[in-house]
Amino acid sequence: MSRRSNAVARSPEAERAYLAGLLELLTDDLPRCREATRLVEPSALTIEWGPELLAAIAEAVALDAPVHADVVRIARERSPARPVDGQDPEVVLLVDLTEASTRNRGGYRDGVDRHAREIMKAARRRRGIDAAQVYQELAADPAADPAEIEAAAQGVAEASAGMPSDGIPWEPFPVSLLPEPVGTFVTEAAAALGCDAAFVALPLLASITAVIGDRRRIELWAGWQEPAVLWCGTVADSGSMKTPAADKALRFVRARQKAAFADYRAALGIFEQEQREHETRRRSRSAEPAASPEKPIAERLVVDDVTIEGLAPIVEQNPRGVLVDRDELSGWFDFDRYSGGRGDAEVGRWLSMYNAGPLTVDRKHSGTIYVPSAAVSIAGGIQPKILTRVVGSRHVDNGLLQRFILAAPPRMRKEIPSADVGFATVVAVESMFATLLEILPADDGGPRVLDLEPEAADLWRTFYLEHAEAQFAASGPVAAMLAKAEGWAARLALVCHVVAQAGADPTRGDRVQADSITTGIGLARWAAREWQRVFYGLQHGAAQDDDRGLVQWIAGRGGVATVRDVARGLAKYRAPGAAEAALHRITRSGRATWDPKSTGGRPADAVRLT
Repeated sequence: MSRRSNAVARSPEAERAYLAGLLELLTDDLPRCREATRLVEPSALTIEWGPELLAAIAEAVALDAPVHADVVRIARERSPARPVDGQDPEVVLLVDLTEASTRNRGGYRDGVDRHAREIMKAARRRRGIDAAQVYQELAADPAADPAEIEAAAQGVAEASAGMPSDGIPWEPFPVSLLPEPVGTFVTEAAAALGCDAAFVALPLLASITAVIGDRRRIELWAGWQEPAVLWCGTVADSGSMKTPAADKALRFVRARQKAAFADYRAALGIFEQEQREHETRRRSRSAEPAASPEKPIAERLVVDDVTIEGLAPIVEQNPRGVLVDRDELSGWFDFDRYSGGRGDAEVGRWLSMYNAGPLTVDRKHSGTIYVPSAAVSIAGGIQPKILTRVVGSRHVDNGLLQRFILAAPPRMRKEIPSADVGFATVVAVESMFATLLEILPADDGGPRVLDLEPEAADLWRTFYLEHAEAQFAASGPVAAMLAKAEGWAARLALVCHVVAQAGADPTRGDRVQADSITTGIGLARWAAREWQRVFYGLQHGAAQDDDRGLVQWIAGRGGVATVRDVARGLAKYRAPGAAEAALHRITRSGRATWDPKSTGGRPADAVRLT
């Protein structure tokens, strides 16, 4: 076995899960299977028959063979049968993987790419180490050709270019994890619009949590409860279909809000007539006046007023909670604009509403408004450059951005839609929302708290410990986000449980089951990974903007500068490692190249602008 194969070897369980995931995808999602097979070379797998089976799967994908039988045929043709107790080990392994895939229907979709990434990260590290060793040997050799040193330096840059610190590859939204009929709606709506499923799924999930509101909470263990509140944002340039996708996803709560306003106007007309009659009787004194009629209250599910002053009375009159529906989130992030420069105080109140906490507002004319549990979910979109500008470091340091489930799918070419969401699917989702709207609170008017079944509790404890390790290993904003991601898992599990009660499994009890916990964990893992990808993209974009002055400064010096030149010449890059990191950024962006010739053939610590 080659040194590279040894370097990327994974555990048999991980490789078996990877292969089982490929088989799962092969039957349901050929494009993703094709993409997954490109991530790992056959030589990277070390379990018996793994390389041959991966090659067989890859060939089946190339032939557009969508069934297991074709993989069996190709696997048997590519490798001679080696009977073990009278059985073909090719078939034995294939049957094992197929059974595992069947038992965990959809469960490997999230794991297959994760295991592939683990293998590829190890491979990248190995390539990076090898490239660095070659570079060091050449740089230490006085007789080495400067061109070879330059090529070796470029090899190091290329080997490390795909490391996670430089960005995270995009991963499609795991639609298969969504409960029905939500999953079918998201799939059909995304296909109709020609956009990624995340554009539909995130606003739809936010609207579902708003409808459930503070009538249900999930209790992970004594003292730890999570409400049905989600803040979801899609990040994409104008014209990327994020608004049409949100329109489809939010059509159900918007329709209910429109009907509620119509009912309110009718009730208000009756109230005004009764008020006039009451006033007439009171003035005539001919009879004992009846009690003054009570003014109706408008049912609110959706709001677009981002001020705490405007939101407080609405949440007070609608204790279930509401959805903030913002097509453009930039205005929501501009807290100083609506608070007379007291934006930090406004942020504190929003952070409380994220946890369905209490809200108190003192108003000059109407007195004090107190809401014991203000549950406010958010759905909106924003363009990448605008998000970079409005968030800055302020809303990262205060933890606001870390509470958002963010998605920034790559751009897709627009196509003429061939179909729309099926009528039966729309009716099923409408029925689901109608049922969710009828959910009653606990007897005391507060939320009904749902605990976990024993198997679900075991799954949660396992996830919690694994997630704690990941959070401990992280730092800065990513660590803060991971602290919220465990809450996403619980909240999404709650959503899946309540949706199942409202549709596919109406007899499900009030204890959250293991399947809901598994789904919530899978969705939260995708969300945490996507958040990091979006955040790294924001950092990269901000850093590129910050480095414009550096490029201009180097241009003024003739287009060449060393790490030491930058550290001495520009104050903002004097911190240890700052100058070198900045030069790495401008070389990766194509604005400069490493230039060993400018340092007399020594190791390249200078760049030349392109």
